[in-house]
Amino acid sequence: MANEYPTPLRILFVAGNKNAAKFLSDPAFIYRCQNPALALSDKGHDVTCIHYKELSQQKNPVDLIIFHRPCFRDLKSRWLLSAELKKRRKQGAMLIADFDDLVFDPAYAEFSPGVINDYVSLEQTYKTFAQHAKTLNYFNVLTVSTLPLKEYADERFDPDRVFWMPNSPHYLWRDKNPTPESSDTFTVCYLPGTRSHDKDFALITEPLADFLTEHPDAQLNITGVLEEERFPKRLKALSKQIQWQEKQPYDNYWQVVNSGHLQLAPLQDTVFNRCKSALKAIEANFFNRPVIASAIPDMQRFTQPGVQLANSSDDWYQQLTTGYLRREQNHCLRKQVLEQYTPEQHAADILTCYQQSLSQ
Repeated sequence: MANEYPTPLRILFVAGNKNAAKFLSDPAFIYRCQNPALALSDKGHDVTCIHYKELSQQKNPVDLIIFHRPCFRDLKSRWLLSAELKKRRKQGAMLIADFDDLVFDPAYAEFSPGVINDYVSLEQTYKTFAQHAKTLNYFNVLTVSTLPLKEYADERFDPDRVFWMPNSPHYLWRDKNPTPESSDTFTVCYLPGTRSHDKDFALITEPLADFLTEHPDAQLNITGVLEEERFPKRLKALSKQIQWQEKQPYDNYWQVVNSGHLQLAPLQDTVFNRCKSALKAIEANFFNRPVIASAIPDMQRFTQPGVQLANSSDDWYQQLTTGYLRREQNHCLRKQVLEQYTPEQHAADILTCYQQSLSQ
């Protein structure tokens, strides 16, 4: 692609997660940073993805830094990182903080899935959210993945400097074609990305048990982390119709998404979840797989036949039954996803933020 700038921009995408060795395999960083980074690189810009611990090692000045989930984890990191961010701004870099979850306001810590599912204490989560919040004043711009998230960001940051940039299919999935499901077994897939979805899944265990009981030729495939001991007895009794697969590395994840007849995306109705992205629909629909999903706002951007919304147990059961009867693959879903938003649009929106900052 031709570069629209006479001189390529020097751009850093910075991961804010704890584990420096695994940031490039973190799906959140992949979608929020690697995706637009690849598109920007193909436009001729000088783009590098790093962990925040490497930021001070980048000696050359840059034009733009996009920092995913910035966090002052302790006094030492706050001192070092704040000094580095101040230095970069003084050198003329524009700084963008990017958030894809409601983790920048400690007032909502109790609604974190880690707290709700008893994996992380409220005290620790409050502290972590506060550590995110303390970083905000060091940035020129805030970008967020959903419109509800923007509403909360507007409360803590200048609304004129908060921008919505939704998620999009992965840049490198373009050459991977949808595979028709040839199995006679009707396969329903649930892909929990983290271990904190037990209570989300609990929303659909009864309608799933009803559906599997009435359709012995149907199967539930679970890929990821889920506590089987939390299943109700009725679902445990159907173990012969349930297949388990461990969480897959992201490089292989597309093969999991590109399988089955129907995928599931249940979420509890909480302030945290209402800010979440429709990523499960984006991924599945890209491979022409329909999704039954809880009616969070971002899911409502996607229309039938790609996303069937469910608000009750009866809704889930009816949508499962409808999917069973209409199991043929719909070949228009990928096109619908790409009409919503693409990595190229994400890249272009980041450049627009940069241009606007120059004119202010």
